[in-house]
Amino acid sequence: MNDKLTILFSKILGLINKNRSLASLFFVFFVVLGSDFTFHYFYSDIISLLENLFGLGKETHDAIDLTFAPEIWGGVLATVLGTLIIVIAIAAESTPKLMDLFVKDWVSLIFIWFLILASIHATVIMYYFGPMERLSSVMLNTYVYLPASSMLSLPYIFYILLYSKTDNVIKKLYTLNIEDINRLKNKSVHLSMDNIKNIEHYQYQLMSTIDQFDDLLEYISFKEAQTEIIRRVGDTVRVYMRNKSFYDSRFFAATDTIRNNPTFRTYVEHQYKDLEDRRTFYEVKAFKMMGNAYIRKMENGEYELASLIASEVSSIGLLALDLKQNSLIVDINIRFNTFMRFAIKHAVRNNEPRNLYNLAFHYSALLKGYVDHNKEDLLKQGYFYFKFYSNEIYKQAAKNPSLYFIVDVLTAELKKITILISEETWDNQLQEHLLKEILQLDNPPDYSKEELDQSVNNGVRVLQIGLALHFIKINNINFAETIVSDVLDDLAFFDNQTYLKLMEGLYNRIRFSGPTFWEDTDRGNTNIYYTPDSDKIDDFKKVLSKQMKGRLEKLERDVQFLRLELDKLKSKEDQTTIEKEKIVELESKINTRRKTFFKS
Repeated sequence: MNDKLTILFSKILGLINKNRSLASLFFVFFVVLGSDFTFHYFYSDIISLLENLFGLGKETHDAIDLTFAPEIWGGVLATVLGTLIIVIAIAAESTPKLMDLFVKDWVSLIFIWFLILASIHATVIMYYFGPMERLSSVMLNTYVYLPASSMLSLPYIFYILLYSKTDNVIKKLYTLNIEDINRLKNKSVHLSMDNIKNIEHYQYQLMSTIDQFDDLLEYISFKEAQTEIIRRVGDTVRVYMRNKSFYDSRFFAATDTIRNNPTFRTYVEHQYKDLEDRRTFYEVKAFKMMGNAYIRKMENGEYELASLIASEVSSIGLLALDLKQNSLIVDINIRFNTFMRFAIKHAVRNNEPRNLYNLAFHYSALLKGYVDHNKEDLLKQGYFYFKFYSNEIYKQAAKNPSLYFIVDVLTAELKKITILISEETWDNQLQEHLLKEILQLDNPPDYSKEELDQSVNNGVRVLQIGLALHFIKINNINFAETIVSDVLDDLAFFDNQTYLKLMEGLYNRIRFSGPTFWEDTDRGNTNIYYTPDSDKIDDFKKVLSKQMKGRLEKLERDVQFLRLELDKLKSKEDQTTIEKEKIVELESKINTRRKTFFKS
């Protein structure tokens, strides 16, 4: 029985909310009618009170000329409705959703209907108060309704002016959406989920708000308002995530409302099934909206807004980790990788790395969340993605030198994460795997570096050396030696003296790099090349010198062996064709042995 009453009450509320204009008309009508009858009932007492206080008897009120009332009501209506139409019409040009909100605003509906019904009330009593003996209605309309309406008209006009402000429209949309999200926890809503139409109704309410925010974000040109929209979308998704565990499981069904939504229209059946199983249609809807907005802001050169979008997605990902909503992390990773893909294309096309710089920072924040929640597989996946994108950028940097800095940025972000997991004493085997990923950031496997000037970009080496200094500080010499071994690969491109001179330049750069930069960047003035462990450079040089000596000695032995074999073949007087070809091959190997040795 209680469930039936709950459902009935919920249906009534839903019907009222759906037909607000009609509901407000009936409400005001019965208020006016009820107040008229109530005033008439107490009319004698009111007249006696007025006569005692002010000497105004019944004959005074009988003498009132009522012909002025409709004209005054007409003036009040014209002032309010005229102002209303002008304000809403003008404001709706820059904020299209204002009209939708206004026609559902209870304050406006009730006040406008009151003006209309009160003016009708004045017209009726002007002609019929005598026959109906309703002088009480004359007093009520003249001394209560009319003064109240006149006095409230100006505050109402101010209310509409403030209501039409873009930031208030955004706030109203957000408030309504939060109410819808919280309403889904109610028992009455759970019981109503037996009807597929109700499920579609609630799904439509949530998704339509995201579409409204998307339209506003594209339509509004004010940066402050756009910032507020992006933040509100992020806040909405986070509130939804915190509450979704209380929702009825049937709410996440892939209904026709979801299938016909533009975001999911092109999905195939297995994608709908996946969306339903993972219960992420609302988050995916918001992510798609943010993704489209990210591309637009990036293309328009609005770097701060593009960065804010990435920040909101990262924040949502961190909350998903806190709430253990692992299925949502898949969508977060997809979104960030999509951001990276578009940001790389934009950077290459415009030779502008700013979006990638900001995006790397927010992506790294998500990776730090994986560390905090011991998500080893996700962290390994993140390192792989960073390496993949770094290699892609490195290939493009030959034609766009400014992009070399992004390879440094990606390396710096992974360096921070690597230091963090070393401090938390993660498994050595996993740390070694992640370290080797970092060492490949500037070494694309399918890209020849023969034509590249190796002295152009040494930022990655500075960062790798800084990481080695950290490992030396914590007495993890094995990892430091691993980094040194990779650093020595550069001997393939330099002779010994040039290489040592280049390394000395890197050491000096580390020594003189402070924690801050002398210019302000998109991420403040933090110097990504700074390391607090520069006092360990001498220890690093010892490790490098030892390895370098050993590898050069091995290289010399290899070359001597090849030369002995070559001299043996050359000493023959009658050389066969095969032997001549072998001589050419050995000479080539000797000439290129240094490169092949250090690159192997």
